[in-house]
Amino acid sequence: MKKLVIFVHKWLGVVLALFFLMWFVSGVVLYFVPFPSLTQAERLAALPPLQLPADCCLGAPEAARRAGLRPGGSEARLGMLGDTPVWRMLATAADSASFDTPPRPRWHTVDARTGALLPPLSDTQAATVAEAFSGRRATGTEWVERDQWTVPQGLDVHRPLVKVLLDGDDGLELYVSPGAAEVVRDTRRAERFWNWLGAVPHWIYPTVLRQFPQAWHHVVVWLSVPGVLLAATGVVLGVWQLFLNRQRWIPYRKFWMRWHHILGLVAAVFTLTWMFSGLMSMNPWGVFTSRVVDAQSRTQWAGEAPRTTRGPAEAVALAAAEGLVPLEVDTLRIAGQAWYRVRGQGAGAVQRLVRADGPVAAVAHAVPDATVLAALQGLRPDAPPPAIEWLTQYDGLYYARHHDASTAFNRPLPVWRAHWAGDDVTVYADAASARIVMRADATTPWQRLLYNGLHSLDFAPLLARPALRTGLIVGLSLLGVALCVTSCVVAWRVLVPRRRRVPAPTVPMGEGAWTA
Repeated sequence: MKKLVIFVHKWLGVVLALFFLMWFVSGVVLYFVPFPSLTQAERLAALPPLQLPADCCLGAPEAARRAGLRPGGSEARLGMLGDTPVWRMLATAADSASFDTPPRPRWHTVDARTGALLPPLSDTQAATVAEAFSGRRATGTEWVERDQWTVPQGLDVHRPLVKVLLDGDDGLELYVSPGAAEVVRDTRRAERFWNWLGAVPHWIYPTVLRQFPQAWHHVVVWLSVPGVLLAATGVVLGVWQLFLNRQRWIPYRKFWMRWHHILGLVAAVFTLTWMFSGLMSMNPWGVFTSRVVDAQSRTQWAGEAPRTTRGPAEAVALAAAEGLVPLEVDTLRIAGQAWYRVRGQGAGAVQRLVRADGPVAAVAHAVPDATVLAALQGLRPDAPPPAIEWLTQYDGLYYARHHDASTAFNRPLPVWRAHWAGDDVTVYADAASARIVMRADATTPWQRLLYNGLHSLDFAPLLARPALRTGLIVGLSLLGVALCVTSCVVAWRVLVPRRRRVPAPTVPMGEGAWTA
């Protein structure tokens, strides 16, 4: 058994030593420089103020009908494209039905005054959009279906994209969606450089592989499985070797093997937990259920489509009367009610909700409590009523790692929490955006521990002490780097052993010669 463990650890180490070194070094870089993305806070900060003519505008359903679109998602946003108010809609063309393959929703832009469907942007128009977004001059454009910084599948509804290069010393590049007529991603030279050393190697993220999501998933999983086995056999051997010689705790005398054993005793356990949690991040073989709300639950949450009695221009006027500078309007539905959300300028998420149906044009910061409670209670009609609580602080499952401008959009507070004890399902709902922000079930605590907790050390005591958490992650990673350096040297010596020294030929001594 010991020979088998040694054999497995030795040859897995030869194959994976460089991968382990790459993962530790790139993980430190990734911790400080995340993968490029355009946050909601950045997007809203660059929007121009809404300027609606007196006869504007059509509601989103009527604009979609005139444009020949079938809504394919819950998103419809009213904003400006130059001097023209437009609806940006995630929808499918009404004449694109197919019995074999259902049409996939894509982003479209519709004139909010006439309902005319606008054609996708040309590269010149995309450059104009990027210049308005950044306040800089465009120096070049390029059409890209997919490149290193736009590989995530969330951008599929925008492809192809127009990459716009802008002047300035930071190498800013913006990616414009021709369909939505807006910027969807930004990158800078320093960000791109550090990501080549961070996210790209850490996630095995080259474009040539990441453009095939299933193949990429399998590559990462089947690199992680032997990685877990390598770390596990290292822990077993490291402890085992301690008891081979009672007079000498570290049995190795050679420098690299000795330090490989010492560093392994110190770093092997968290190396194993990081490798295992990295495997769990890929949700191998579907061991965890999704936290995304399914389509049926979204339908139950929205309720029956109401008949709107006021247009977006009235909602904008009511929000402006309260001192808000309107930037964008989107539509919300909850429990059979229709609302406009008017977003504006200010610190954080500044907004007002305006009731789109009913006799009274109610203006509020959030949907009334009674409406949210009715939506939560009707979310699962076949289950017993849930226990509902009002949360003003994060709990063990619903939390934020960083408290920045994007937290208000991704993990807002306060929220409503509804728990169904029968099957251990929990739903978190945000009254300010009339949406379900997270769904949890019996597998979520395990995912929270085995992936988020072990991989990112985002346990509550450490999240409350960010400096300590950063120090632990960096310090343990540097120990892992040192261990991996010894692993690489040992693996090299296994593959390329030093040549045995050939003894020098002995010269026979003549008679009468002096001898020692």
